[in-house]
Amino acid sequence: MRKFIIDTDTGSDDAIALLMALADKEIEVLALTTVFGNVCLKQATRNALISCEFAGVNIPVYPGMDRPLVRERIEAIHVHGSDGLGDAGILDPKLKAQSKHAVSALIDLISEHDDVELITLGPLTNVALAMRKAPEVLKCLKKITCMGGAQLGYAAETEVAEFNILADPEAAKIVFEFGVPLVMVPLEVCLNGDGREGAETILNENDLMSIQAIDTLKSDFLLKISSSLLKFHEIYYGDVGLELPDPCAVAVALRPDLILHAYTANVSVDISGSLSYGQTVVNTKGGTVLEDQIYVANVTIVSALDGRGFKSMIEEAVR
Repeated sequence: MRKFIIDTDTGSDDAIALLMALADKEIEVLALTTVFGNVCLKQATRNALISCEFAGVNIPVYPGMDRPLVRERIEAIHVHGSDGLGDAGILDPKLKAQSKHAVSALIDLISEHDDVELITLGPLTNVALAMRKAPEVLKCLKKITCMGGAQLGYAAETEVAEFNILADPEAAKIVFEFGVPLVMVPLEVCLNGDGREGAETILNENDLMSIQAIDTLKSDFLLKISSSLLKFHEIYYGDVGLELPDPCAVAVALRPDLILHAYTANVSVDISGSLSYGQTVVNTKGGTVLEDQIYVANVTIVSALDGRGFKSMIEEAVR
């Protein structure tokens, strides 16, 4: 059975991603680690515990870093609501977080289990610090699937930088250069991918009605916590749609057969502090005008996901 740890800054799409992972009987989620990002660390941890309760599981949740390595903290409550779950009035969880720090938990869990895979849904601060603290242990990771970055020129927070990377570019640089197999699920994948037929992952009005018709506690939870995301999409695009970046990353990690297209590239993270701060700079050409530059493809980038299969996966998770 495949074993996973999920590192999350639990906003509303993270919570949906957690429902998907925790509903999958073919894998084992060893633990959740939480990090600042969409909301503050305390709120992210609360929301992770709430997600576990709605999923009907009790696994360890370890709080981690509450700030970036270098820059000032940014957040995304304008997208996810002040509580990170759409301000839907979800009651506080009964489950409690662990006292061990997420960085220590990552190191210990990877030491104790073979072939652990890591899914990251937020800023990469916990992971980067674990890599710096115990590099020989983190090298044992089988794979990292990272929701982050933007490879086609679209980004949410600046012209070129996606939120999870921009929230801590210095940490992202450490992770991307560490050497563990890394799959990058960029923002475009949740925006119908690279435009090819079948890659439509945005939940439209009919998709949302199908989820509503399932009529379970989980489906009701999904719709309630998505209210802020739906409002944000309507303001931005003028129609009904639900973009789900973190569920796309979970789908890639758990169901690689849903990947319609992926390619390898050299990806570096800009930490210059300039207008491109936080950009994931993608090089697929194998070289530049610098004569002696060695090209190394360090990342697999997913550019399109099977939209129908992705949406079916969500529906299965909330039944």
